[in-house]
This record gives sequence, structure tokens and C-alpha cells, in this order.
Amino acid sequence: MKTILSLSAALLLFSISLVAQTSVERKTMSEGIYEATVIQIPGLEKKDVGDLWTDFLKDFYGVRTKYNRKTKEYFSDDADISAIGLGNTVDIYASIEERGDGTELSVWYDLGGAYMSAREHSDRHLEAEKILLRFGLEAAKEQVRMEIKDQEKALGGLEGDLKKLENDKERLEREIEKAQEAIARAEKGLEENAQQQENKNAEIKAQEELIDATKRKLKDL
Repeated sequence: MKTILSLSAALLLFSISLVAQTSVERKTMSEGIYEATVIQIPGLEKKDVGDLWTDFLKDFYGVRTKYNRKTKEYFSDDADISAIGLGNTVDIYASIEERGDGTELSVWYDLGGAYMSAREHSDRHLEAEKILLRFGLEAAKEQVRMEIKDQEKALGGLEGDLKKLENDKERLEREIEKAQEAIARAEKGLEENAQQQENKNAEIKAQEELIDATKRKLKDL
């Protein structure tokens, strides 16, 4: 089972890494309308992607990210990503929207005085694409981890069902044992009853003979 699961997980990661693509769109965000780098994340809900994005920036780039409930954006202040900031820190804005059976992650980079664009900052934009592709892979891994968790939960349910069946078997075996003991007592009772009937019939016969003898005695008087 583990071999099959590992194979399916590897195939899922491989297929997602092949089809994952980023795109560039001018989109509205809290600071205006700027060019965003966008990636589609299949199979994960908004909250899962948001939590994963926050952890991803922290784990891979040491960047702290906060969610702004008012703007509904994730904001990373003074991120030190050398390939994008070129020695300066950058501010990262991200929004997540539901798209079909998955989500869409849009990311803006404030370089300080200008927002990154593919045309004006081609080298830096290439790094931004790499970041999102790397994140897409992490999202694929998270999806597999969630699948494993669901399967382990299902396994736990099956094991619970088996335990219940085993308990039922033990209970039924105890009931059978008690029933067999009751049958044995009843069979012994039948044997005793048969002997008692035989004894009683003998007493009755003896009593009848005594009555007959007494009657003959009466006639002889």
C-alpha cells in the first residue's frame, strides 16, 4: 500500500511540476493597479494556500507575512530576496481567489518607488516566476500530504470498524459459552427429571399394588 501511495504521490508531483505555469496580469490591489505574477493552484482552498504561502516565505526566504483582513491581502514587509531586490528589501503583496476546484495566487513586488513588471525588470521577473513555480511544487506536496492524511483517517476508521467487529465476536463467543452452559444444565436437568419420573412411576406402581392388596383383604373379611 505504501509503495502504491508513494508512486501515486510522485506521479502527482511530477505532473503538476510539468503543467504549472505562471502568467502576468495587470490587476487591482490595495495600492492601485499593477502587474502581478499569477499562478493557478489546483485542489487547495484559499485558507490552505494562504497558510502555505505564509510558511513558504518564512521557510525559504526568512520573510514574515501578515494577512490584512481589510484589504484581504497577504503583506510581507522588507523582504530580503537578493535576486529581486538587488541589495534592497522589497514589499510583497499577495491575494488569493477561488478558481474552479482550486485557487489563483497573485503576487506583486514593490521594489521601492516602482512595482516590478516583466518588461521593465525582466531578470527580476524571471526570479519571481521561479518563486511561484517553487511554491506551486510546495502546494503540490501539501496536496499529497492532505491526501495521505485523509487516507490515514480512512484507515483509522476501518481499523475502528475491525476493532468493533472483534469486540462483537468476543461478546458473541461469551454468549455462546453461556448458552452452552445453560444447555448443559438443561440436559442434566432432563436426565434428573427422567430418573425422578422413573422413581415416581415405581412408587405409583407400588402404591397401586398396595391398594389392590388392601382391596383383596377387604373381600376376604
